[in-house]
Amino acid sequence: MARYKASNKNIYGLKDGLAQTLLVCSLLAIAFTLAVTFLVVPLFHGGPIPKDALPVGQMAAAKTPMAQSIADMERMTDGFTFYSDGGTLNHDTFQVGPEQEVYHYLTLESGETVIAHINKKNLTKMGTIGIYRLPIGVWREWDPPEEARTLATVSDVDHYIDMVGDSVRAAALQENQERTEYGLIAWAFVLFNLAGRAIVVRKWKFAPALLWSRDPLLPRNDMECWCAATYALWSHCYDKEGFPLITGTRASRKQLRIFHTALADSWDIHNREEGLQTVHELTDRWAGRMDPSQAGWDLCRATQLLAMMYLVKWMDREELDLEFSRAGRVIQRSFSSWDSLMESYLQGFCAWVEQIGYDVEYNRNQRLALYQRMKRQSLSPYSIPWDTDLSWPPEHTGHSREFTKKLLRSYRGDL
Repeated sequence: MARYKASNKNIYGLKDGLAQTLLVCSLLAIAFTLAVTFLVVPLFHGGPIPKDALPVGQMAAAKTPMAQSIADMERMTDGFTFYSDGGTLNHDTFQVGPEQEVYHYLTLESGETVIAHINKKNLTKMGTIGIYRLPIGVWREWDPPEEARTLATVSDVDHYIDMVGDSVRAAALQENQERTEYGLIAWAFVLFNLAGRAIVVRKWKFAPALLWSRDPLLPRNDMECWCAATYALWSHCYDKEGFPLITGTRASRKQLRIFHTALADSWDIHNREEGLQTVHELTDRWAGRMDPSQAGWDLCRATQLLAMMYLVKWMDREELDLEFSRAGRVIQRSFSSWDSLMESYLQGFCAWVEQIGYDVEYNRNQRLALYQRMKRQSLSPYSIPWDTDLSWPPEHTGHSREFTKKLLRSYRGDL
């Protein structure tokens, strides 16, 4: 069954439409992520980051106003900074409350001593060793804790410098938000890819990567499988995926265009009614004639036309099965075996090749070699019993999927 591996070359869309699939899914994932960022993430992380409050506790820039006294800090209500040394930042501290929050007492250029609550993650190291520019701060009034009241050197114990503000919460929020966004981007891309895959599988463009037995183009019963075998030579000759797909190929835009063109130009078929009329003419011409010379060519092309019409969606599955059953029983009554059918098919094929001016011997040998090679395969199209029940609805439902089940169990087993 090695030949059936070709039927899986489109499983992940690697042959047809990969760039389009990735582009569409990427755009959808971006749109999804933007919606999540502004609408969903705030629900999980305590609301959006307050952008206007972020300067307090954030890293000060060179243009941030420099405070030298309490009077400066009272005036600079939008925020300020100043310098301090590493020794002060490491040692001139005290702890407040059960959570033991660390506060500092700092001496300003004016000589005044103040209490400060500092976000040490946002210190800026200056060019001079041991000197740091403090984060952006504001002068706030507070109810001083007992630990602060004991500091006799503090100039104003009823105020402190807030150099933390929302920065700690904002940093944690930002980190959590980014982590959530990255995860959602990844999941959105995966989910949209899966959704896209499901859509294109349902549109017959790709084979399913999972639950492959749900492939809508695989035969559902032995009658469909038998009829697909009648045009397996055709479906394997032109780089199509071939048997056991009941259409011989998938519904890519290119293939649909090829089928529409072939139906119109080669058969003068432009719609369902014209297609069925042609199929009935091909089958009625040979009905009741046993082993007619070249009849196999017409009859196999009749089932082939049905497959093409189904792929371009001129008929549904129920009508396809009904027409398969009708054409298949004409073939079954006209020939005694797959070999006799293929012999007649090749005679008609050679007559057609000669008519269009191609090399008859070369084309006959090529197609005959393909038939012989396919016939040698395990569970080949021609291993399905010739006398398979082709009635529809099947008279013996207990046996209507026996060969199909065996075939599909091996369909992906050789990969």
